[in-house]
Amino acid sequence: MRWVSAAFLAMSILLILATGCAALSPVSRPAAGRGTLFLWMPGASGVQVLGDWNEWGGLESSGGRLDPEAGRMTGNGEGLWTVQVGDDLEAGRYRYAFLVDGWRWTADPGNPETAVYAGMTVSLLVLGD
Repeated sequence: MRWVSAAFLAMSILLILATGCAALSPVSRPAAGRGTLFLWMPGASGVQVLGDWNEWGGLESSGGRLDPEAGRMTGNGEGLWTVQVGDDLEAGRYRYAFLVDGWRWTADPGNPETAVYAGMTVSLLVLGD
C-alpha cells in the first residue's frame, strides 16, 4: 500500500514538472456584476442555477416539472460556468443551488451562506439595495 502512495506522489510531481505551474493556476474569473454566480465544474456538460427567483426551475410552479432552460449557465470551455441573476431581483435573501448535468445538486462552494430547501443544504444569495 505504501508503494501505491509513493507512486502516486511521483506521478503527481512528474505531471507538474511536465505541464508547469499552469496546471495549478486557477482560471481567472470574469468581471462580476450584481448577482453574478460562478461554478468551477470541469467536465460538466451543462449547469443550471435553480432558486427562489425562478421557482426552482419550475419545480415549485404548477405542474412541478423542471424546465431544462431555467437558469442555464454559460460555460467557458475550461470548466468555469457563470450566470447573471441579480439585475431584476429586489433586495432580499434568495436560496439557490446548482444542478449539474441534470441530476446532481450542489450548493455553491464559493458561498459560505447556507439555507435549506426540500431537506437539502443550499446556498443563500443576499442582495442589498
